Amino acid sequence: MYFRILSIKPVYFLSILSFFASLNVNAQFVVKGKVLDVETLEPLPFATVFISNSSFGDVTDSNGEFEIPIPAGNHELVISFMGFEPFSHSISTLALHDSYEFRIMPSPIDLNEREVTAKRDKAWYDNLEIFKEYFLGNSVNASKCRIKNSEVLILDAETNPNALQARAREILEIENPNLGYTIKYVLTGFELNRQINQVSYSGYPFFIEDQLPKRRQRKVEANRKAAYLGSVMHFIRTLYQGNKKEEGYDIYTSEKVPNPNKPSKEEVEKFRDQLDDTKDSRRRSFIESLIKDENLPDSIDSPIGTPIDPAILIGSTEDGKKFITYTTPVYIVYTNQTDDPAFLQYSLRNVNKTIRSLGINDETDREYSSKLPQLSLMDMRAKAVQIFENGSYFHPYDLFFEGYMAWEKVGDLLPFDYGRGD
Repeated sequence: MYFRILSIKPVYFLSILSFFASLNVNAQFVVKGKVLDVETLEPLPFATVFISNSSFGDVTDSNGEFEIPIPAGNHELVISFMGFEPFSHSISTLALHDSYEFRIMPSPIDLNEREVTAKRDKAWYDNLEIFKEYFLGNSVNASKCRIKNSEVLILDAETNPNALQARAREILEIENPNLGYTIKYVLTGFELNRQINQVSYSGYPFFIEDQLPKRRQRKVEANRKAAYLGSVMHFIRTLYQGNKKEEGYDIYTSEKVPNPNKPSKEEVEKFRDQLDDTKDSRRRSFIESLIKDENLPDSIDSPIGTPIDPAILIGSTEDGKKFITYTTPVYIVYTNQTDDPAFLQYSLRNVNKTIRSLGINDETDREYSSKLPQLSLMDMRAKAVQIFENGSYFHPYDLFFEGYMAWEKVGDLLPFDYGRGD
């Protein structure tokens, strides 16, 4: 049977709109402040205040005040409060004020949004399942996640028929029992492009440790380690440290070649003629999937030769800052873990034989093995992207991932302070 699964592989921007360069988690500072309504100047009690992508946070008291211990570095402080616009502010422990006063704006009343919110028909629930697949993911960890307050989601598949867009009226609360966190996620944007099945989302996650018995904690720690190894955060940390061989990453440069999966105009016309003459629904569905492949890119990134020296990717400034400066797309093979079985149908190895063979030495494994090293593709969308010791980078929209690192989504997300106190 001939399969065109690549036309629906999930690809996404790793687009968490925050960063902080933690130098030492054990070096504690404290950020203090007060949250007010910008219009009335009244204090806002019970607002959630946190450092994005971390487990450092607080809830304001009856006077709207908060106090958060933080590690040294640059941080994105986020405030979320029901009925108010999400607020973020960059702070640095090199220039930390004694106290801050933040005035946040009420959310505008949107009558159309109210109508959408009130509408909980079958289409809404169908879109919710699609949202969860592309936002949480479909790994083992993601399958155990639960959005506790999905009713706050505004799911819009009508404004643009070719896209599913989502936003949230309040902070999303996500239970992740496998990793032992409750994630409070300020969702600032989500869009699934149905034509090319590419999803981008952005937001500010805050991780709250679950209180677990010791026996359960050991299992959670093992799950966290497995989620961390081979992740984007692990890879960026490894690049920052010099990508030692024992970390398990092989990196291959690439070149543009014609996309073997994109049909020619003549083939598309032939498929359309066949569709007109076909009444069988299963056959029609298959032909329609072939026609949809005309939206695939004209070329693909094909790997070249043997692994490159990772030092080629990195440039440094005189003051020690590090940047990814290699603008050619690179394939990343993580040899210390194999693909999750649920991922195999989406693998980049399905593109062509050259990509399929990356990181595989045994000839029989090239075609038949389901235990293959994890494979991802990283593409730069800027001339330089700064990377930090804790595994974060800036600007998040400037690195684009495909393959395994893209497949793992919020359900496998860890805070940037993970492992930094060891």
